[in-house]
Amino acid sequence: MPAAGWTPVDGPDRRGFLEGPGAQSPKAHTDVRISNMSLILRHLQASPALSRTRLVRETGLSKATVSTLVAELCSRGLLIEEKPDLSGRVGRPSTGLRAAPRAAAGIGLEISGASLLLTIVDLTGDVLVRRSELVGDAGHHPGKMIERIATMLSHALNRLSRQGTNVPGIVLAQPGIIDYASSTVRYSSALGWHDVAVADEVRDAVARRTTSRGDVPTITLENDAKLAAVATYERYAEAGVRNLLYLSGGEGIGAGIISDGHLLRGWLGLTGEVGHMPVEPEGLPCRCGRRGCWETRSGLQALTSAYPPGDEVRDETTSLERRTEILRRRFDAGDAGLAQRLRLSQQALARALAILEDVLNPEVIVLSGYLAAFADVFIAPTTAALEGRLLDERARARVEVSHLGKWASSHGAALVALESVLDNPSLVDLGPDA
Repeated sequence: MPAAGWTPVDGPDRRGFLEGPGAQSPKAHTDVRISNMSLILRHLQASPALSRTRLVRETGLSKATVSTLVAELCSRGLLIEEKPDLSGRVGRPSTGLRAAPRAAAGIGLEISGASLLLTIVDLTGDVLVRRSELVGDAGHHPGKMIERIATMLSHALNRLSRQGTNVPGIVLAQPGIIDYASSTVRYSSALGWHDVAVADEVRDAVARRTTSRGDVPTITLENDAKLAAVATYERYAEAGVRNLLYLSGGEGIGAGIISDGHLLRGWLGLTGEVGHMPVEPEGLPCRCGRRGCWETRSGLQALTSAYPPGDEVRDETTSLERRTEILRRRFDAGDAGLAQRLRLSQQALARALAILEDVLNPEVIVLSGYLAAFADVFIAPTTAALEGRLLDERARARVEVSHLGKWASSHGAALVALESVLDNPSLVDLGPDA
């Protein structure tokens, strides 16, 4: 799993996340030991099994330092040694080192109006758990939703504890605008939430199901589209892509923006609220209180609002996946009204992306949600419209669909949840024999 670069608001620059393997170097630090353990762990997380000799060469650390820190990482259960290479080469046989499976895992949970999506990823990049749960009418009631979230997380924590897996953190993927200083959802038009202290309330609810609040891992919030961009970018980074625009196609439109290998978050973390760009200044009223926002044309509600109130596609307690499947069947069956609304949605998509392409200059634009389900409607005409406006042929962006589907946000959240142990491996206790 490539290392991926995450810079929290008001936090240190945690290199390695979105930086790619081998991007770090030894550095002077108040705690050099922890810093260099982090360097070794991140390097092995991003690579196949390596010998100590290769670690010395690729990290720039001394042989003695590598030997000492590898021994400590093994004692903490974060690294394992493979069997020595007895292929007959002259000299001492080398032993491969790699990140230990299930030693530590991050938990990511996406919150939407209809469902909760949970992903657990370990240091090797293996997905240990993927689980979805419908929430009925709880989605628009913060108190009910927090109890559902806490129950889901408690079950996951209990399972990991029984397996001996360390959980350094939990990240909640949340649609809307977040106050990072207080871990509060300031406003979510998709959920109808205002000023909900989600992280603290979930932590307290999980603590009630465990022995104490102190037993609950750190819980943080991040925007769902940003986390989806982090997860999606892993595959593209391997191919050398450094600039990517991820678009979520749900009730609204959100964006995750990777620029030169880093996630853009903005001054207050508001970067990516592209669904509220004014593509039609005198257009339709938006749930945010404005008029002519992009999502009034390209959000899912733009497609579903024409159906009668009792229609299943208008039921926001039904999963996005299910509602999209219904719309797809109707389109394939020749629903002329839906086809027209999709054309309007595609035209708005092309107008908005023309602006974003000029501002961000992405190499790849990734569509998700219902936008991906209607790729045959969106991609070809949108690509043609963008190519017709190119200032330079070399600036042509590829428009593609997400390979992670509905799991992108929770997967990205799980990756970010692992950052604390990657940044400070000493958070995992030494084994009893150390």
